[in-house]
This record gives sequence, structure tokens and C-alpha cells, in this order.
Amino acid sequence: MAKEQRSNKWSFLIYEESKPEDYLNILEELHIPFILSPWHDKDIDKQTGEFKKSHKHGAFFFDSLKSYSQVSNIVNDKLNGPEHVEVVMSPTGLFDYFTHAENPDKTPYNIEDIEVGCGFNLEKFLMDMNPSDFIHEVVDITEEKDFT
Repeated sequence: MAKEQRSNKWSFLIYEESKPEDYLNILEELHIPFILSPWHDKDIDKQTGEFKKSHKHGAFFFDSLKSYSQVSNIVNDKLNGPEHVEVVMSPTGLFDYFTHAENPDKTPYNIEDIEVGCGFNLEKFLMDMNPSDFIHEVVDITEEKDFT
């Protein structure tokens, strides 16, 4: 990947052992909409059979295009995270990975432990990902409650 590739959606990692204590406040002060996975503290390294270091997957949703180095610097400087960041190719895939929803071989994580901030609208995001599920739910509730 070209280090100066530009995107408005970038994913990153932070580790529990090296994150700043007030990482959520730091993220809020950046004024960049974000979403964070639950702490992945039960992932197992397939090679060693041991638990991986506890970590969160995160994503920034910028208003404009940002380069690899711009985002890498934010993650490293502000969150003490690894410099490696990746373009989000599929927000749906990223979200599923946060909870391991589509991977039964991995430990599932609770969707309720997802953290968001700086105006990231999780409900809208979920509806945009699965509009047919949302519509079916609305129809079911309408019929169940006998709304007209």
C-alpha cells in the first residue's frame, strides 16, 4: 500500500497496556467521529495458543481525505498506538470484525461494548449497513402494535 494513499475512513489499533488512561477524552478532543470495538481480551494467537495482548480496533471517519502518515501520526502521538493504520474498505466488515459476528472460530464480543464519539451515529450506521433488516423490524412492530 502506498504510504500516502488517501481516504476518509481509516482503521487502527490501540493496546490496553499502552493506551493513555484518558483515551476517550483524547479522542473526543480530536473532533473526529470514531468507533471502537470492545476490548479484545480473549483473542488467541493461533501459533502460540496464548492470549493476544488486549486491544481495541478503531476507526476514524474524517470529513475529508487524510493520508496514511497523517492518520498514523494521530494514532501514534495521541493514543500511543501502533503506527500501522489501514483504509477501511468495508465499514460493514469492520463492524462485524469488532464483535467477530461473522467468524464463529473467534471469541464473540458484545455489541453493547462498542464505544463511539464525536458525533458518530451508531444507530444510523447500523441502519445504513442493514436497511432491509431495519425495514423488516419496522414492519413487524407496526403489525404487532396494529399501527396504521
